[in-house]
Amino acid sequence: MATSIGKAIHKYFLLNYTFFRTPADDQLKWIPFGAVFFLDALCVPSRTGWKKQVLIMSAAEAIKYLISDNLKKLTHEHRPAPYEGSRHSFPSGHSCTSFSTAEFLHAEFKESLPVLSCAGYVAATTVAAIRVIKNRHWLRDVIAGAVIGIVATRLAYALIDRQKAQPVNMDDVETGKKPELVQERIKQAAKRRTN
Repeated sequence: MATSIGKAIHKYFLLNYTFFRTPADDQLKWIPFGAVFFLDALCVPSRTGWKKQVLIMSAAEAIKYLISDNLKKLTHEHRPAPYEGSRHSFPSGHSCTSFSTAEFLHAEFKESLPVLSCAGYVAATTVAAIRVIKNRHWLRDVIAGAVIGIVATRLAYALIDRQKAQPVNMDDVETGKKPELVQERIKQAAKRRTN
C-alpha cells in the first residue's frame, strides 16, 4: 500500500502532469552501463578488465531480476492511477536497473574518475523521478528499486571477487627453496587481487 507521502506526490503529478510522456526513462537506465564500456574503449583505468565487467554485470542483472521479479509476483501491488489495473508496481524495475548500472559505473571508475563515476546516480535518480511523474510507480516502489539495484551490483562484485589467489607456500619462503617459484607465486597473487 502506498504511503501518505507517496499518495500526495501521486495526486500532485496526476492533477498537474496527467499527460506527461517521455521515453527518456527507457534509455537513461542503460547510460551508465554503456559509459563503462565507452571508457574502457578509451583505455581509462578501471577496477576490473572488460571480461570481468561483463561477468559482473551479467551476475548483477540476474540477481536484480530474480529479486525484483519475484517481489512483483509476491506483492501484486497496483500501480497508481490511471494504470491501477496493472498489479506489478512494487518494486520499480526501471529503478532497479538504473541504480544497478549506476553502482557498476561508480565501482569501476571511482578511483580514476571520481566525479564522472557519480554521474550514473544522477541518471538513475532522473529515471526514478520520471517513473513517479509518469504515474507508473509510487515513491516507495522507486526507492525499493534503487536499494535492490545497488545491493544486486555489490553482491555481484562480492561473488565474482570471491575467487582468491593461491596462497604462497610458506615452507618455500622460509627455507629459501625455489626462489623463482616464490617470486612467481607472489606476482600471481598480486595480479589476481587487482583483477
